Amino acid sequence: MTIDTFAEAEALVDGFGARAPGSDSERRAARHLAGRLRALGREAELEAFSVWPAWPLAYALHAGLAIVGSALSVELPVAGAALALAAFLLTLLDVSGTLATTRRLLGRRASQNVLSWGNRAAPGALVIVAHYDSGRGGLVRRDAWRRRLTAVGPLSPFLGSLLSVLACCLVRLAGVEGTWLSVVQFVPTVVLIVSFALLLDMAMAAVRQGENDNASGVALALRLAERAEPELFGVHVVLTGSQKALAEGMRAFVNGHKGELARERTVVLNLDQVGDGSPRYTRREGALPALRSHPQLVRLAADSAEAVAARPFSNRVPSDGFAARSAGIASITVSCRSEAGDASARLDERALGGAEAFCLELIGRIDSELGPELPAADAALRER
Repeated sequence: MTIDTFAEAEALVDGFGARAPGSDSERRAARHLAGRLRALGREAELEAFSVWPAWPLAYALHAGLAIVGSALSVELPVAGAALALAAFLLTLLDVSGTLATTRRLLGRRASQNVLSWGNRAAPGALVIVAHYDSGRGGLVRRDAWRRRLTAVGPLSPFLGSLLSVLACCLVRLAGVEGTWLSVVQFVPTVVLIVSFALLLDMAMAAVRQGENDNASGVALALRLAERAEPELFGVHVVLTGSQKALAEGMRAFVNGHKGELARERTVVLNLDQVGDGSPRYTRREGALPALRSHPQLVRLAADSAEAVAARPFSNRVPSDGFAARSAGIASITVSCRSEAGDASARLDERALGGAEAFCLELIGRIDSELGPELPAADAALRER
């Protein structure tokens, strides 16, 4: 069997449509992908986990809490600061992956990862990751908004405004007053009002088909599972569910396999939106906090980029790569972006081919340069 990357991506979209986290369509897509991995001669299994997908509504509630806190702080500084602090902490704990907070009250669903182990006896573990669910649309996903938010990330203005309102409320709590403070506080409060409307719009929007985000990444993961043959790394594939619920699938995988993912021997290669544009690789991921991609992987990606002119970028969303990095695992995300730096919804065969060439070159460098440093690498080389 030979994987046709473009055809695989189209088959996922045409066969299962919108694949919301925890939906029936997502479950059927998972079974289909497990079958595709088995057709490649690999073992494949489904691993279930619980997910709370209603984060846009939860964050809208946090925005509303901070807006009320900002208004109250003028006359009731203690109450205003308490509400602003609660909104900020609830959001920070949630978006960082430390603890799912308010969205736990808004409904739980069952989701699943598709897991295919390769050679577990190899000195190293290369985990190829791609999420197969798709997210909601809304105004913030339209071209005009998407391009404006690419550089800072869709959640960064919201998180920055929460922090700014909290700071103003704490200043008032310390007894400072003045017109200047009201003007300063007014700006992030307006941003929160806009964020509240956009988050509600996203919560009510339809789920998208996810051609590029991320049927493209899934198809490339299958292709790499077929073609990548490093000597010192076993190639494992994890197709995650519920990435659009703040990377819950990757977090479930990492938490469930801590004993098998030794940090000194595991590398995560995350594939996300590789269907349109030129290959890029992350140097930093996450909204707040943002974490650096593994320095050695960034260096190897830069060395691999010469043939396909790949460039680095900062990924300002809580991706699967961010979830792995948060757990202390060496990880990097490969994506394709347009010249403007954003990613469209369409699929392009040339973009998929470029991403494949870049990933194969990167995997080769990981094997040749990081492989010999792995524990038990000498014995493995002698056996070969």
